[in-house]
Amino acid sequence: MGEERWPFIIPLPTETRDQYRVLTSAFSSDIAMKILSTLRLEDRTYQREIVSSLQPHSNKSVLKYLRMLVDAGILEEGMEKVTVDGRARWVKWYKPTFMGRWLILLLTPRERLSPEWIKSVVEDLLKFYAKSIAKLCSVYDIDPEYFRKVFEEALTERKS
Repeated sequence: MGEERWPFIIPLPTETRDQYRVLTSAFSSDIAMKILSTLRLEDRTYQREIVSSLQPHSNKSVLKYLRMLVDAGILEEGMEKVTVDGRARWVKWYKPTFMGRWLILLLTPRERLSPEWIKSVVEDLLKFYAKSIAKLCSVYDIDPEYFRKVFEEALTERKS
């Protein structure tokens, strides 16, 4: 393993059993990881696309893991009415939740991410953790200025 580290953080639920459920749902099988790597990060991915991209796995297996990912809060699901050849049909879609996006990004090679996308992701992560740190400071009566200084020191170290 090389020395360079990808500073990746996965936001997880606070309850230990929920953390376990999320992690095992995402990483317990090859199918679950393939599903996550198939999904679009910002838009809906339709069930038919997912199932067809995961052949030769059975439809039943793919649907089982999709249900598991939804139940764990990694994906949200919905139905949408579309017209195909003049006929109305209902199609099922999946979209990553906030937490699901981070799991998908963990499985995405950095080379496939544009600088704009990385900037957006880092901004979301910084906002999420800033709010979390602010809450912890309030609960544990910690001066938030301490963490501002830590962040500024890290910026200064990076410049030198």
